[in-house]
Amino acid sequence: MSTKINVRSPFYLHLVEPSPPLPDFDCTVAGLVGFVVDNQGIITLPSPAVGVIDSISSDDGDFSNNKFPTETTDTSRTIKIKLLIPIGYANTSDIFFECPVTATQPGVTSSVVQPTVCSGGPGTSGSISGQSLAVGGSSVDIALAGFFTSETTYAFSNLNPNLVTAALSGSTLTLSPNVIAGSTTVYAIGRDASYPTTCEATQSIAVTVTDSTTAFSCTAPTNPALQGGGISQAGAITNPTTIGTITKIMATSGGGAITSVAANSGSSAQNVTLFFNITVPSGYSNAAATVECSATFSQPGTTAPTFTCSLANLTGQAIARNGAIFLGTSTLGTVKSFTPPTDPFKDVPTDTSRTVVYQVEIPSGYLNAGSTIDCSVTMTQPATVSICGSNNFFISSGKTTQEGHCNAAYGANKAISSTAASLNALLNSQVCQGGVAFDGNGLYYGVFTSSASSAIGAVGKSYYVIKIESTGIVSELAIVSCNTTGGGAGVIV
Repeated sequence: MSTKINVRSPFYLHLVEPSPPLPDFDCTVAGLVGFVVDNQGIITLPSPAVGVIDSISSDDGDFSNNKFPTETTDTSRTIKIKLLIPIGYANTSDIFFECPVTATQPGVTSSVVQPTVCSGGPGTSGSISGQSLAVGGSSVDIALAGFFTSETTYAFSNLNPNLVTAALSGSTLTLSPNVIAGSTTVYAIGRDASYPTTCEATQSIAVTVTDSTTAFSCTAPTNPALQGGGISQAGAITNPTTIGTITKIMATSGGGAITSVAANSGSSAQNVTLFFNITVPSGYSNAAATVECSATFSQPGTTAPTFTCSLANLTGQAIARNGAIFLGTSTLGTVKSFTPPTDPFKDVPTDTSRTVVYQVEIPSGYLNAGSTIDCSVTMTQPATVSICGSNNFFISSGKTTQEGHCNAAYGANKAISSTAASLNALLNSQVCQGGVAFDGNGLYYGVFTSSASSAIGAVGKSYYVIKIESTGIVSELAIVSCNTTGGGAGVIV
């Protein structure tokens, strides 16, 4: 909007109203909920409303191997969650943002937060030996029944899925190496039928993934040694992540150490290349050596961007069997309404494609802030008869983008069913789990025809990705191939 001030007739001074700043991604926006520490110190990670969890840490002195020790009385526990920042925020170029979360760990002797203190329960039998896996090598099966007594069910805690994939079938825990070297601790858990009135038993498993025949380099070796990071408009540097240790940042190769760069006073973004000295981690043939790697970052300028439907990233829109239209949500902006169809949607005997136009209110920080934008969403109205189908597929964990699995290798272990006869036919089909529609939360899942370890993501070959809505409808289908710089290229099928 412009304001016209009469300076001296017939001359006019035209002033442009300044655009409000882009919103910052912070812990309030992240909206982390669900952080739990049980009485044995096992962690359940929180779920973010916005953003994706990259890693965790804690300043608590007794936090070790992703677990807290048991306590006799209730104890406050805090961990720091490192989140990947979505696009559309003022600090998106920082790539990561860290948020603390706190929960109370119930005491094993007395507790206020847990109505009944557990007693008795399964015990442990011996200990599970450490597991050494090789990048690109075979998985290992661990028969948990031999390491617990009086247990009836099993569970596990694996807080480093980028390094190793864990899957449980009955009493067999399968550990599969991904594509990076390193070490972590996985916890096997034994419970009986009275849990949580009775206590669970835990067994720690030290897991090392090695790549001793390969030297760590700037490709690390199949993904970049440096991922993420960024430079703000003011020049602040956010370090990229690495499985090694960054010891020095330089503006030129072999140059002196820096902690920031000059602010970008131009209106447009500019590319800035930085150089990093990295100490090589254990597991590689050149462990403890120093490797210099560069990374180029887009430093934003002073001009606010134009809001688009891509930035809005509509999720949760759906059409019920009776034709009702769900408003859903958006990552940025607010979904205010939709344009009603000329003829209201009615029950349909077969799956029917429908397109609905949604009005999204544009948030502050954009050139077109304060108005609305029309965003069309094509969805499938499911038939009135259940269409779960009997053809089986297996999916990975869900991600917020098509290329979200490219940071590591993931297993496809969760079984779903569909009427689709092949991967290519999954688009617009409904997928189910346990005979009911699978709530996909609008996330992207790698999909495979059989249960497999390290089948999705940075596996050196292309793979299928589907977006599953909360109704179980597959709204997008793509083939993704993760490139050598750690990103991905989605090809819509």
